[in-house]
Amino acid sequence: MSIEPTVLYICPNCFSAETSPGECPHCQRERVECDPGKPDNPCRKPPMDKDGRLLSRAPLWWLIRSAPYLRAKLKELR
Repeated sequence: MSIEPTVLYICPNCFSAETSPGECPHCQRERVECDPGKPDNPCRKPPMDKDGRLLSRAPLWWLIRSAPYLRAKLKELR
């Protein structure tokens, strides 16, 4: 049984993902490292408020990586 890596390298411009770092072959931007966690990790889900309404369609791990200043705001809404 092989274990899939949880770390992805995503282009911040076109969002293409790879399992290794480097330059995006599509738009030549450097891919950023993102760790979405294991498949059952709650950070893979989009953030919701206490009533279950979506605050964003992006998964929490992406928001933390790409917009860390939102993390405190999201905690306030939970």
